[in-house]
Amino acid sequence: MTNSIKVYSTQVTERWSDEGFSALMDIIPLDLQQRVNAEKGWENQHGSLARKLMLWYGMNEMGANMNDLFECLEFTKSGKPYIIDAPHFSLANDGAVAVCAISETSVLGIDVERLKPLNLSDYRNEMTYLEWREIYSRIIPLRRFYEFWTIKESVLKADGEQENVDIKEIYIQPDIAFYNAKNWYINPAELDYYGYTCFLVSSNPHADIDVINVDLLEIFLDQKS
Repeated sequence: MTNSIKVYSTQVTERWSDEGFSALMDIIPLDLQQRVNAEKGWENQHGSLARKLMLWYGMNEMGANMNDLFECLEFTKSGKPYIIDAPHFSLANDGAVAVCAISETSVLGIDVERLKPLNLSDYRNEMTYLEWREIYSRIIPLRRFYEFWTIKESVLKADGEQENVDIKEIYIQPDIAFYNAKNWYINPAELDYYGYTCFLVSSNPHADIDVINVDLLEIFLDQKS
């Protein structure tokens, strides 16, 4: 069986109307609505909601049993969501850009980051010596830093077992990250959104990644019209 992974992505470029946001919120249960409302700022709220809706859409597209999908969500001690007897998945958002990766064959993790200006010296203890040496060898060190950071976040999501982790314990090689006695295979996810980097890791090599851009308003609200 091939290692097929679908990555659903969306960018909310402007704030949804109150009516539209409310209609989309009604799709998810109350406890998840509370998680969305706890996010600061409309972009984070929209992104948090968007990734949950893409999970519903993606699972439906893959033929998963959609009866009470969100009611079946469970969480590991580290907070990783999963559904028993359903495809593996991972969710992420940075502001209003959201992604949802789904695979029937591989445990996976995904992360997306906007390349925001920051002082790299503030993160000196977050990377190994070799990682910093590679970061500063690049023409744009900030981009390589975010690539490393996104890969490490993806590994933590894929593993889902450890709490209070020192991300320096994640060792990155060109195509593989090693953590918690496991190899995780690194794959870039090419998004159409300028100024973002997105990576996923999977438990199996040779991933066949299909990035699918979705319009959530069209999918969910037009169907109700």
